Amino acid sequence: MQHFDAIVVGAGIAGLGTAGLLQKQGLKTLVLEKSRTPGGRAKTRILPGGWRVDSGTHCVDNGDRSACADLLGRIGAEIGWSRPVQGLHVFDGDRWKGMTEYFNLSAAELQQLTGLENSFAPMTENEIDRLDLVSLADFIKERGLSTAVAKYLKIMGMVQTTLTDDKKISAGEFVSIYREGMQCGGGFGRLANVQMPLGGISTMINAMAEACNNPGCQIRLSAPLKKVRIDGEGVQLLVDSETLRAPAVVLALPIWQISGLVETDDTPLLRQWQERMYNLRDETSASMGFTIGTKRPLFTEPVYLSAWRLPDVGLPLQILGHTNFDETVAPPGHMIAFIGAPCTPAQARDEDFRKLTLERFWQTVKKMFPSVEDDLVWKVDGHYVGIDGLGRSPGLTGKYRPPVAMPGRQGLYFAGDCFTGRGVGMNAAANSAMLCAERIKADIAGLIEGSDRR
Repeated sequence: MQHFDAIVVGAGIAGLGTAGLLQKQGLKTLVLEKSRTPGGRAKTRILPGGWRVDSGTHCVDNGDRSACADLLGRIGAEIGWSRPVQGLHVFDGDRWKGMTEYFNLSAAELQQLTGLENSFAPMTENEIDRLDLVSLADFIKERGLSTAVAKYLKIMGMVQTTLTDDKKISAGEFVSIYREGMQCGGGFGRLANVQMPLGGISTMINAMAEACNNPGCQIRLSAPLKKVRIDGEGVQLLVDSETLRAPAVVLALPIWQISGLVETDDTPLLRQWQERMYNLRDETSASMGFTIGTKRPLFTEPVYLSAWRLPDVGLPLQILGHTNFDETVAPPGHMIAFIGAPCTPAQARDEDFRKLTLERFWQTVKKMFPSVEDDLVWKVDGHYVGIDGLGRSPGLTGKYRPPVAMPGRQGLYFAGDCFTGRGVGMNAAANSAMLCAERIKADIAGLIEGSDRR
């Protein structure tokens, strides 16, 4: 049996990132992926006619200055980036408006918002940690913000987290993400260098896989994990008919997959850990809506489209016209657009609610874009639970997020957007991968150095 210093389960951004960092540290690493291709939730589907359709709106806050870009550089992967998203337009029920027109802040309100933004920069990590226990709704209320400023913060919080209720959005995570965006040029009226991997998200995944797939790191596809057992000798993985062990095992998987895979001995600490993993399985974001291809652009402005609540739907709105930033993913002159309504996991799973909501939603889309049905080439209706991993809610962000190491048991680690690591979506996964690799280095580097490398 081959010897590995580390085994990583899951070849998404967090898994490939962790593996790349570990093999850079000199650890012989194996990556196991159940699918035939790497990527996890971040994949590109190639359709006939020149369409490259991502599995979601894989925007990267701060783009080439992001945690994703940092991780790519650390593992020796390079990609091209799309043009940046340059702003946000909001649907008022009748038409689209730019942020300045839509919010129409008075001079006093602009001063109030500027003062709030300026207060973020000097905040210590301890102050932000305390805000991790506070909802965005309470944060707004405690500061006595005007109705218009409050609505702006709610929309930005929803765009950051895909959560539908400001009572469910962590103020600490909101401030942390907003502050990082300001450092990259973001703020009221502009987004912070939001970019996408040029050519679709698989561009990034393939670059990471290529950087990992070398003599120090092996990637096995179509290798589903059956069970993880923790015993007196460490961590044991059951993969098909094979049993694997390594000093470090990383599960780069969502929480809702982990709770059913891990078997432990019956100690109070591990029982408590398993119970928490199980109870967090629905603490996530969800959405329903449409991915469409059109023969001409529905809109041409390089902006993100949103609304706090859609008329006749009652849910928020998020729209990305992918081809406005990266024309390589569709035939010339055509458009790919992701049109989503964030919702709760229960709403996404409710077939009757979903059917009625999607019918009403499409009628609203036709009002927003009167030519959409005439221009339609293809349309896919869908819903998804688990968009951004563990939901960014009070008590579930920052240091309150599940840790990257198994409590009380050396040898089992975790990475991904369900575990410690701030940021929107893929940046959270990238930050988690870097934290996980550093923790493993600190825990077992000495042990690995003295082990027999057969």
